[in-house]
Amino acid sequence: MMGSKHIDPALCIYIGAYLICIDNKHLSEKVPRGNGTLCRVLGVKLDENAQSYKCKNYYGKKVWTVNAVDVKWVECEHVNKTSFRTQLESKIKELRSQLALTPNNHKIDKETIKSKFDDLNNKLAKETTSRKFKLEPEHFTPEVTVKHYQTSSKKVAFRCRMKQIPANSNDATTGHKLQGMSKDAIIVSSWPTGGLAAMFKNWEYVVLSRVRTLSGLYLIKPIDMDKSFQPSPQLASYMDRIRKFEKDMLEKRKQAISKTLAPYV
Repeated sequence: MMGSKHIDPALCIYIGAYLICIDNKHLSEKVPRGNGTLCRVLGVKLDENAQSYKCKNYYGKKVWTVNAVDVKWVECEHVNKTSFRTQLESKIKELRSQLALTPNNHKIDKETIKSKFDDLNNKLAKETTSRKFKLEPEHFTPEVTVKHYQTSSKKVAFRCRMKQIPANSNDATTGHKLQGMSKDAIIVSSWPTGGLAAMFKNWEYVVLSRVRTLSGLYLIKPIDMDKSFQPSPQLASYMDRIRKFEKDMLEKRKQAISKTLAPYV
């Protein structure tokens, strides 16, 4: 344990791995990120003469590995795209299609489209760079609890010192982190049960609405169809109050506009 959090001493990351940041120490940096920020690993910078850099057998495959003690930093990029980047990618895709459909004998048209295409690509490159940041290894001192021997009834607690990348693996994520995202494929491994089911009402809708198509949805466990998906009385009451508030506010706005425009009518 490190405070209220767990530390995995066997955390393995790789190029393309999805991570989740675990602190708020970098909120004011040029590329800000905080606790819960989702990112993807782009590359790793090693120390010179990294002693732990060697080939190992992982899951039946030979891979080059290195310990965090020999890592200078891990380069990452934000996973969630900005609206500006989405617009750029859409325009680039449109121009690429135009470029392919424009006849070769229309040189002026092709050059105009090519110029716009290159300009947008440069803007996309700058936008992509502005979303990259480096995670440097940090020292952690988690508390470890162990028994002197297997049948002992007493445990001994002590602290150990370790160097790790300040992030958690996010290859699998939670429904909370999926909110606001759209995915081509989602594999749901479990649903809230017991007390959690009561706490996360209608969680099924939140998760299922993240996937774009039915063919991209995979359920490890079936949905409990005996469960009631009706909105809670608290939600229904809130919706009634907010509709009344909206109606009153719009009426007051209408009256205020009428009074403002009255001298000019």
